[in-house]
Amino acid sequence: MKWSVVLFCVIIWNALFGAAVGDIYPLTVEGVGTVTVPADIVTISVSVESSNENITQAQDEVGEEMNRVISALKKAGVKDEEILPGQGSGISSFQSSSKVCKTVNNTTVCENVTESASTLQRSTVIRLQAKDESRIDKVLNAARSAGANAYVAGYYLKDSSDARAEARKKALADARKNAAAIAADAGGSLGKAMDIFAYPDLGIDYSYGGGSGEGRMMDVNSRVMVTYEFIL
Repeated sequence: MKWSVVLFCVIIWNALFGAAVGDIYPLTVEGVGTVTVPADIVTISVSVESSNENITQAQDEVGEEMNRVISALKKAGVKDEEILPGQGSGISSFQSSSKVCKTVNNTTVCENVTESASTLQRSTVIRLQAKDESRIDKVLNAARSAGANAYVAGYYLKDSSDARAEARKKALADARKNAAAIAADAGGSLGKAMDIFAYPDLGIDYSYGGGSGEGRMMDVNSRVMVTYEFIL
């Protein structure tokens, strides 16, 4: 694993100025830890759309369509608590321009033609257990059969506290290992930790692994900076 080290105020006094043996100086190093755990939550995005130019009618259409899709999902076993509250809406526009030419009385006449279209979309999110792959497929199929666009939006951890604690332990161990190596190279020894700083949450990275929900792995990261006693 690549790691970076920041060394502050470490001066080899016994080599340069003949300092007494046993002098203590601060040695600050960085440590990084990563824990890989299986995802336990999957989110599915479900959306419907209307190309009706009348915005009021388009809103009514996507509302009715979404109600039909939600009904179909519930028949497929989706529970109310698995449907995240609130629905998102948005309008996407498309415009294209082209040149059309025709011959009139042996004269070529060209004109620019512009075509545009707008689509109103409404979407909602379904949250399921990531390990139940057959149920995920069933929900996707039910949504698509009801006329909706549906796809897996992402995998997550419902509670990452244990994984974060384990990653932090690894980061602290990594910091001590790095510090011990520097102290030995400098001809001294490593004492106790004087100060510890934990960086803000580094986030959780998604690692692809296998083709099923159980194969979706998450990398939980931790990064710390520790100041130790450096003894000469």
